[in-house]
Amino acid sequence: MHIQPGNLGANPSTGQLWLGALLFAIAYWLLLVLGFLHWHLANGLLFLAFWLAPWRAWPAIAVAVVVVRSLNGVAVAWSSDIDAPFLGSWANPLAYVLGNWLEPLLVAPGAWLLRRKGAAFDRPEGIIRFLLAICVAAALLAIKDFAYVVNEGLVSDLRLNHVVDTVPIQGPGAATLLVYFVLKNFLGHFVGMLLLVPIGAWIVDRGYRAGSAVILRAALLLLPIAVILLVLALQAREAPSLLEMLRIGMLIIVVVFAMRHGWRGAAFAFLAVSVLIAIEDHLGLAQQSPVFLQLFVAIAGAMALLLGATADDHRRQALELTASERGLAGLADELRAAAARNLQVEEQERKRLAAELHDEFGQNLAALQTHLKLAQPGFTSVGRPETIENLLELARAMQANIRGVLDALAPVGLAELGLFGAIDRGGIRRLAEDAGLVFETRLEGDSRLLAAIGEAQRTAAFRIAQEAVTNSVRHAHAVRLLLRLRISRRNGALWLFLDIRDDGAGRLETFRSRNGLVGMKDRVLALGGRMHLRQLEPGLRLHLLIRQALAG
Repeated sequence: MHIQPGNLGANPSTGQLWLGALLFAIAYWLLLVLGFLHWHLANGLLFLAFWLAPWRAWPAIAVAVVVVRSLNGVAVAWSSDIDAPFLGSWANPLAYVLGNWLEPLLVAPGAWLLRRKGAAFDRPEGIIRFLLAICVAAALLAIKDFAYVVNEGLVSDLRLNHVVDTVPIQGPGAATLLVYFVLKNFLGHFVGMLLLVPIGAWIVDRGYRAGSAVILRAALLLLPIAVILLVLALQAREAPSLLEMLRIGMLIIVVVFAMRHGWRGAAFAFLAVSVLIAIEDHLGLAQQSPVFLQLFVAIAGAMALLLGATADDHRRQALELTASERGLAGLADELRAAAARNLQVEEQERKRLAAELHDEFGQNLAALQTHLKLAQPGFTSVGRPETIENLLELARAMQANIRGVLDALAPVGLAELGLFGAIDRGGIRRLAEDAGLVFETRLEGDSRLLAAIGEAQRTAAFRIAQEAVTNSVRHAHAVRLLLRLRISRRNGALWLFLDIRDDGAGRLETFRSRNGLVGMKDRVLALGGRMHLRQLEPGLRLHLLIRQALAG
């Protein structure tokens, strides 16, 4: 929530407090006169003042309301030549209290409720809390108005701009008229608060003022539309059905503004439509009871605010989701970069180990073979030639194993033959054919692009092919294995596809439990690629994609 109720002038001096009360009293009186027998805008301002002002300002606000209402009652009685028993303006002291003193006391509970629960106008739940709070205040005021009429013993049939008839409280038709009177007053108070409080929150809160210029520029379109609707209403004076259609058109405008500009657009459009309906009534165009007009305005305003807040909430959630997705994408990029660095470190460590094995163990093994050959005549002379032969055979086997380990750690053929050559003519083919596996390779796409493959991508593809063939040899007992390598250029990037299929007895669930698959996925994901493993009948299929951006 942007607004912190009670923080508007949170620590006023005594002079500031009463100056604020005076300014409020002037505005309250103007709205009291403007809203007479219309929407009760003055109580909307009172609710707004209680909601925003600090607690210590409440007594000054209440005193201002009592003074203004009392003076206004005297002024109305004087201008109307009314000579009432109490102070010349009221039937009795109770009528004076009901008409002037109770107003701030009955608005205050709704404002207190909203301050306690909080209201964020750009959230649906905040609008619902606001509507409930003004319903409480409007209901209390309507009960007070009912008590005022019962105390006077007269009830009037009030149109929005004039009094049609006045009947005794116990006269014929008074009960129905009384119900309409109470309902009309409830709706009048409700609409008055519904009109002013959101507009006031919009003006006061800096967070809500952001982007207001766009809404106000769009609102300029309402002026010619309002004039057109008013002219049409004048032309359709004798056609109630057309007037209803025009009123529906007003509602559409409010809905459009709510969807386009959120709760602020709804509040502005609702204010404009309510003014238009008031003008329509003053011109004598309204055919319905004022209760129906007020009910239309109240429902339209409440639904528009709720719709606008929902639109704002959806937009905010969309922005938060976009920001979250950006954050997740950034984290994913960081994780891929970290994984790629780890792979690079791993490859460097492999090369270091391969170099050490080649330099130390390989050279020592070669020296051992040389010494064994030099010692061979001596063993032959003493009748033990088989001993030296066995040692030489063991040394040759160790040398072959060392070559395999070196090839696994840092495949020399990968740098010399390239990716496809290292797979087709290097250690991977020897591994497959030594195990009796029919090993078939295919190169598809633009083979010239193979030279553009980066070292990290080339090594990852080779390692995955190596691991897949090793699994087929050791675990699947396959007879045939097909490896397809396809390379192409798409959307300014190099796309490398590797497709490996065998006809062995391997099962998907068994293969997924092996650490080799985890290593494959790590390599592919570190490079921003994708990998899929699918069960065949018989055998397994491994399909992966590695993308690499191309310079230029």
